[in-house]
Amino acid sequence: MLMVSCTDDSEEKGYTLELVSYANQLEDVTPVASRRAPSAPSGYEPYVTQHPEAVEESHAIGLFLTIPPTEYSYRRFVYETDHWKSYAVVQQSKTYYFYGFLPMSAVENPSITPYGGNFSQGATITLPNLKSLGDKDVCVITGVKGSEDPTDDVTVTAGSYLYQAKGRDQNNVSLLFDHIFSAVQFSIRVDAGYGALRTIRLKSVVLKTETAATVDASIEFRPYVTPTVTFTQKGTEKGQVVLLDTERELTTSYENLGELIYIAKSARSDLKLVSVYDIYDRYGNLLREDCVSENKLDVLSTVDRGQKRNVKLTVDPTYILQLSEDDVDNPPFVVN
Repeated sequence: MLMVSCTDDSEEKGYTLELVSYANQLEDVTPVASRRAPSAPSGYEPYVTQHPEAVEESHAIGLFLTIPPTEYSYRRFVYETDHWKSYAVVQQSKTYYFYGFLPMSAVENPSITPYGGNFSQGATITLPNLKSLGDKDVCVITGVKGSEDPTDDVTVTAGSYLYQAKGRDQNNVSLLFDHIFSAVQFSIRVDAGYGALRTIRLKSVVLKTETAATVDASIEFRPYVTPTVTFTQKGTEKGQVVLLDTERELTTSYENLGELIYIAKSARSDLKLVSVYDIYDRYGNLLREDCVSENKLDVLSTVDRGQKRNVKLTVDPTYILQLSEDDVDNPPFVVN
């Protein structure tokens, strides 16, 4: 899948870049390695395979084209229809180091500084005011590889950011991306035994953290070293994201609660689910209204960035708190 930029920038002289982008697959609890296109290492896949919404939402790459020691320009690549469009240009025979991230919609006013005063030695990118809990899968460039022909069989090496610019129509660049957040997908069901006696209707589910809702992310890039990501909390507002805000009757089969949620490291050790629900007997009589349940999620504290945990929740009380008039006199359960 070749994603091609378009016309030259009217203010610069040079040749346009043509991009292919790959994102590191989110690692499940039991990861399975998968080798994709020849130009992507094992465990990577085309970004639009992982994020098909990139077309509709016009995802964009924020790319810092740096020239050692300290010169750089900031360019935008937007995915439209079936390729990346940009006005970024490079000058033939000039040496660049590419650093960047996506999607740009998650960040305003990113900044970059050279490591040790020289971009050839690395860089630090600051992404301010990110949500500690949210729906944006922020990724950073972890590998760059150029080729003169888009059909060349190339392999991108993680940790290489160097690019030597070529002549017209010869600047084909493959980029690797990796995730700076961990991810979680919730699903829920009711136990079959309890479900035969009671109906649970969820009214809302909110994932909350006692840490800050907003963080600054600082990513340090060094040649052939895995980038380090540091989150700094900002403000006093606590983070939260709504997983369900419409009434839903639980079944005995797992059903997803919301979409995939991305979590900053600063928030993942202090999470809880807050649920509001009504309870009905098996004849449809309302027994308890607007019950509130809070569940701590310690299982997410060890989920590292680039990893995904599928959390399956089962409503399975150990006893029935309240009998209804329509319940049988001698039910097969214990009342405490």
